[in-house]
Amino acid sequence: MTQEQLAFIIDRDPRTVMYHENDGQHPSLNIFYQLVTRFDISVDQFFYPDKGAASGCKSRIDVMLSSMDEKDLRLVETIIRAIKDAKETGEV
Repeated sequence: MTQEQLAFIIDRDPRTVMYHENDGQHPSLNIFYQLVTRFDISVDQFFYPDKGAASGCKSRIDVMLSSMDEKDLRLVETIIRAIKDAKETGEV
């Protein structure tokens, strides 16, 4: 994606995007919100950098989980518990 395309998406001048990208200037809260919501980015990596970045796989799973309803989440939880139980008993 070009700076011009991103600027169009967030309704800003391309120079604004360039400043954020090249000069390390921090975006306003409004622009930050637009970026993280538009691109499904976890804000944890910005607010809690010392907690360690989640692996790419964990990040993708988190995005998928956020789109699931309660029934789907219970199913995923059951599967995860089954995997953990199998590991503890040496079945995996």
